[in-house]
Amino acid sequence: MAEKKVSNWREEATQLQLKGLTEVEIAKRIWREYQRCFKSEASCARTVQRYLRSAENPGNNSDSFEDVVEEMKGSIRKKAEREKKREAVLMKAATDIIIDGVLDAIQSREHYQPKRFEVVHNTNFSEETIVLDISDIQAGTYISKESTGGLNEYNWDVLERQFEALWYGLEEIVVRHKMVAPINNLHVHLLGDIVEGWDIFKGQTHSIDHDIAHQLLDITDLIADFLDKCRTLFDHIHVVGVPGNHGRIGRRGENLHYVNYDYIVYKFVEKLLKNYPEFTWQISESWWQVDTIYDYNFLMFHGDDIRGWQGIPYYGIDRAAKNYRELLELLGIRYDYMEIGHFHMPSELAGVTTEKFINGCWPGGTIYSMKGLGAANTPVQKLFAVHPRQGVTYRYPIRLVVDKDKLDVARRQERTKKGQ
Repeated sequence: MAEKKVSNWREEATQLQLKGLTEVEIAKRIWREYQRCFKSEASCARTVQRYLRSAENPGNNSDSFEDVVEEMKGSIRKKAEREKKREAVLMKAATDIIIDGVLDAIQSREHYQPKRFEVVHNTNFSEETIVLDISDIQAGTYISKESTGGLNEYNWDVLERQFEALWYGLEEIVVRHKMVAPINNLHVHLLGDIVEGWDIFKGQTHSIDHDIAHQLLDITDLIADFLDKCRTLFDHIHVVGVPGNHGRIGRRGENLHYVNYDYIVYKFVEKLLKNYPEFTWQISESWWQVDTIYDYNFLMFHGDDIRGWQGIPYYGIDRAAKNYRELLELLGIRYDYMEIGHFHMPSELAGVTTEKFINGCWPGGTIYSMKGLGAANTPVQKLFAVHPRQGVTYRYPIRLVVDKDKLDVARRQERTKKGQ
């Protein structure tokens, strides 16, 4: 007959208890099994033996079965603590061995001697091209200090000063960088909303200080004068234009997209400067344009078809970038950078293959943005440089806010230059 295999003494005790045996009888049976199998060497057998003695001689030993078990738990805990200490000692020993090895390797390493070589600084830097984004002027917009509680002001006088600020910012940046590398070319990207319009939204006529006819005529003169000044800094100026939504004529969808006051402004400016050989023009009836600078293509459109609310619609812009990539593949065109306006929040969004530039605006915070959204932005326009091998390198937001005293000083300095 096969010998019965004794497992855990707790399991054995449970089975015997189900058969109706008393605790003493259960302990005796378990003890006999462990005594036969383990020759009284196992700790469990010793625990049972101790319990049997306390049960047979209750007067000599008052330990209960639970007391014995608790004592056994304490023994197990002590054993676990000893194991933890042993592991800690082993870990410390292993760490010391690693540290000693690293120190030995450092000490055995030869003393470092820096290589002697002559640094030849390159003074023949590659030519760079400057790109200036102009958009969301919304010429004719009127925002009074009174209506905004002093938070903002925008009118035609402010707009004229902003054009001066744009020029002085451009001049300072370009002259400084010309000291390092040749800069001969300027690309002006007109991204729409040049005029404010007059029937884009209900009640718009109450928030303009120029009717649409004078918006067209006066902003044309300001842009032409600004571009004429740029001839003093650059040998060649390439102007690209796309229309915005504020310049549309009629209700949305009523006319073709190029039936737009922005498009008319671009063509007027082109006509005014047509006799200057420094200018080339890229004004078409399309709502989008691609301008190539060196080997890099810049996709431009206004951005009003991208749905967004209370900020920049990052996902909408990302979807538009992917959709345009697929559309332009039909023409065999790939683009590296995307430029839009419309959202009035200057920003740059990185991508795997395409970087997106969102230009700022001229009015800053409007009554709608400040009252409805509690948001306003400093009027800025984006300037960046394109390198033949690196693509877009440095970029600057040109702030259109200039202290009046500083502006007067700049005006006097300009008049002095002209007098010389």
